[in-house]
Amino acid sequence: MMKIFSHSMLMALGVTVVALAPACSSTSSDDTSSGGTGGTGATTGGTGGTGGSSGTSAVGADTCEMPPGDTTIIPSDTGWVDGKDYCNDVGVQGAWYPYGDQYGSGPGDAKCIKVGLHMPSECAQIMTPSPPPVMGFPNMNGMMTTTGTVEAILPCPASISTSGCPGNDYSNMWGAGIGFDFNADGAIMNADGTTTPGAKHTWNPAMYGVVGIAFTITGTPLNFRVEFPMQLTAAEAAMDTPPIDPTTYPNPTTDEHSAGAPYWGAQAKGDAMFPKSPVMDGVENKIFFDDTSASTGIQSPKTTLYKFDTTRMLGMQFHVVAGSATSYNFTISNIRYLRSH
Repeated sequence: MMKIFSHSMLMALGVTVVALAPACSSTSSDDTSSGGTGGTGATTGGTGGTGGSSGTSAVGADTCEMPPGDTTIIPSDTGWVDGKDYCNDVGVQGAWYPYGDQYGSGPGDAKCIKVGLHMPSECAQIMTPSPPPVMGFPNMNGMMTTTGTVEAILPCPASISTSGCPGNDYSNMWGAGIGFDFNADGAIMNADGTTTPGAKHTWNPAMYGVVGIAFTITGTPLNFRVEFPMQLTAAEAAMDTPPIDPTTYPNPTTDEHSAGAPYWGAQAKGDAMFPKSPVMDGVENKIFFDDTSASTGIQSPKTTLYKFDTTRMLGMQFHVVAGSATSYNFTISNIRYLRSH
């Protein structure tokens, strides 16, 4: 049975609602890139704030106690989803954020500039929402819109030897996108007024009876992947080339891996071919976590190095892949957690 409950319904019922609380309701050509990392959002994306939980009522409680069905969660107007939000029965908590290859200040961030040694103007540019270090993702009723440009991939400077070098700096010029966390702590407010992003944790959909996830996109970019950043084991990190440094990355993720994150349709043309995801514009797209088919399943782009594991997912990212210089303007909406095929 489908459950329906929204922020506007709470207000109509006269229920007290904490400000900025999210709401919830239950209801192709190939890319021209040859790989590179999947982005840095899963480990360093902004937390967007600590949110707040919606109020409850007898009517609302009865609604949410119906037999479990699909659940749609709408973030707050700053892009935060709180685990205590009304009707959030899938255990998801975290922020929406933009990410790109020249942004961030943590280990592995801003690779286009810091590692690839390219000029900022040669890297991906995020126009909206405001890129890191600005936190939060302003939106109206869960319509998550982003604009920007991704770059043409350039040759590597003589001193660089990362993936694709010397001809193509795939590893450090990987583009931009937006994403959200599945299981993250809220931001920590420091004494000096600055904020520290909360820690990211894995999320296991089976614990909540979730078998897949759905979304709607308008304005789909040409080279586009729907990715699911994942925690790596120490053995998987050591198998990468070069091995991921355990001192720099004591809790390695696919963000640091040369193959990037597992993604929807990654094996559609075989291992290490990096096709685009099979996204359909303007309609609901459904992805099932137990789908093992090459064309519609979530897979590692290089299965010899690591395998996709649903119990180690960190979030979901919508990645515009660098390859040719182009602008993007797309909107993600209606993130729905599926409980049946």
